[in-house]
Amino acid sequence: MYLKSSQLNIIKDDLGRSFIYHSLYNNPRLLDDALTSLLEYFSSEPKTIDDVKNHFDGEVEEVINEFIRLGYIVSSECGERKPLKLSQKQFLLKVEGGGNLSRLELAISNACNLACPHCMHFINNDLPKQSKKLNMSIETARKSIDVFVSKVKEQGNNIVRIHFGNGEPLINWETLSFVLDYCSSIRGIEFSYAINTNLILLNREKAEKLKTHDVKISTSLDGTKVGNDLVRIDKKGKGTFDQIVEKIDLLREIGYPIDGFSITITDKNFHHIDESVIDLAFSLGIKEVSIDCDLVSSIDIPISDCVNKIMRLRRYARSREISVYGNWETPFRILMSSSWLEAPHAYCPAVDGSTLEFNVDGSIKVCGHTNTIVGKNCDLGIVLSKNSTYMNLINSRLPGNNGMCLGCSIEGACAGQCHVTIESTKRDDKLMKNMCSLMKLATTELIVEYMLNNR
Repeated sequence: MYLKSSQLNIIKDDLGRSFIYHSLYNNPRLLDDALTSLLEYFSSEPKTIDDVKNHFDGEVEEVINEFIRLGYIVSSECGERKPLKLSQKQFLLKVEGGGNLSRLELAISNACNLACPHCMHFINNDLPKQSKKLNMSIETARKSIDVFVSKVKEQGNNIVRIHFGNGEPLINWETLSFVLDYCSSIRGIEFSYAINTNLILLNREKAEKLKTHDVKISTSLDGTKVGNDLVRIDKKGKGTFDQIVEKIDLLREIGYPIDGFSITITDKNFHHIDESVIDLAFSLGIKEVSIDCDLVSSIDIPISDCVNKIMRLRRYARSREISVYGNWETPFRILMSSSWLEAPHAYCPAVDGSTLEFNVDGSIKVCGHTNTIVGKNCDLGIVLSKNSTYMNLINSRLPGNNGMCLGCSIEGACAGQCHVTIESTKRDDKLMKNMCSLMKLATTELIVEYMLNNR
């Protein structure tokens, strides 16, 4: 006996089609009215396949079996979450062994030369902006790399991506430069590199070295000059737009242009973020723009206004062959590409078990901006042990295990979104409500757009 899953979500368009997906398993499909009617036949009470054959003309058994495979209809005697738990158990065993590890985040520096009021790293970690103790030593960097690489090799893997983030990595150029040279001397591992930097401290010599090692450079530019200079400021409160653009030009001059930049929307710059920022990106040769509402502090702008603006800019950017993305589109991307019935997945690399961050003192966290420490003294053994702080954190973030997400329409695709946002709700109780609304509304808007584009 079978019933329609209680986890199904249906969005209809004016052509009589239905976009259907499962809250836990995703598995989206665009169905016509006849197939939707067949699915709805299982709504009222349990039905057998013979019941359906007697009610509908044609060969329906194959369609029913596909609905069963997708989780759209389920046995009336079996819990819907059971397959999810089995998949997660296998996933956790792999994470515990370090089988997913591939991205090493190094907190080269927890200090910063700017004083941006919306900086997620400093807001969430309550750090001073300057102190020698905020820089990673060469010895700690070497030990972090050796420990991480050893675990990756132990698992039979040979790919490691090193990310320099946290505060401003260029403050501690000596250690950053050492890491690039040291990793080049390690055999049997294919390294790639990425850095998040405000660019202010970049000069030609540093730029050339980053180019030599093919370090992917990410930066932020929070709008055109007016919008950026309201929020991206130095310690004297002065705007940074001209300095950032100057360094973007420097990278282009040496034949190593950046691909894109990130924009954070806050109450202060919201009304200055419009199509002109896309025009700016186009003039700078930028191909990607990340736009996000503040992830660690709630904003007073209505969420619907935020989503409408982001979607409008996304459409305009596409006309200029520029890609616009952000955390808000992550649930939709996962919804369209992944299912727990086929393979484990997560909202971010930290929850996927592929990323660990080694802090300046050798303590270990799941990512650079979180304030949750899962290990000390570069000791991966404790981090990856059964029932460790790390394993319990990963388990708590899986669909079905996060109490605040139970019953959400995008529970499987979002599963609580960014962990740093979750931590920040302890300080700002309005934040999670805002971000949950943003994720769900943005996902719905992206589904509607998908249906319009697939007429």
